[in-house]
Amino acid sequence: MASADASVKVIERALRMLNCFTKEKLSLSLVEIAREIDLPPSTTSRILATLEKYNYLYRDEETQRYYLGPSIARLGTLCYSHMDFRRIAVPYMVQLREIYNESVGLYVPNKGHRVCIERIESTHPLKRILNIGDRLPLTRGASGRLLLAYQPPNVIEELLEVDPYTTVDRLAEIRSLGYSTSRSEREEGVVSVAAPIFDSRRKVVAALNVSGPAARIDPDLMIEMALKTKEFALRISQELGY
Repeated sequence: MASADASVKVIERALRMLNCFTKEKLSLSLVEIAREIDLPPSTTSRILATLEKYNYLYRDEETQRYYLGPSIARLGTLCYSHMDFRRIAVPYMVQLREIYNESVGLYVPNKGHRVCIERIESTHPLKRILNIGDRLPLTRGASGRLLLAYQPPNVIEELLEVDPYTTVDRLAEIRSLGYSTSRSEREEGVVSVAAPIFDSRRKVVAALNVSGPAARIDPDLMIEMALKTKEFALRISQELGY
């Protein structure tokens, strides 16, 4: 019984450590975490090492600061896949697929990346294949740039410093148009369009995306698809209280 109680206590401490991270505290040092949960640094260090081992935390070797790790992102993706906006979005995604018979995706931003949380595939033999849970950069592709355009200025600046593929002016244009497009950009021969889904707080929570081979989607059709995707994204947003 004592051993079981000790195990529960360790789990509780580990969870308290994870809960130390907030939007205002994206990185923390060992001392900061130990102070916040009122534990000796030696005890804190052992638990942090285990969380790091299983990728729940990431430690920057240079600064020795801790960040939430990819295992948290994976669990977050599973949570996102059951959120209301996914349930609301799917019927519209099916309609979009029926109109163009191209693959339709739903992406959410996640720590400098975008994560696919839903896909409705084209029935064509030749189609772009992506899996639910796939993580792609925010700096490239129609959906990535669309989501990046609505991030806070400091996030945009940080990501563009790492990958200056796009520009601040282009992101401003995306916000003005209300959609994003790409042709043979992240993948050769692939055309993609995306539009933002807003929630009741007027915050962009996802990108609605349609993609397919460039051989089937000429520039005129690409713009038509972008406008239709924008229309459907707005309908989803309205159901979310936008």
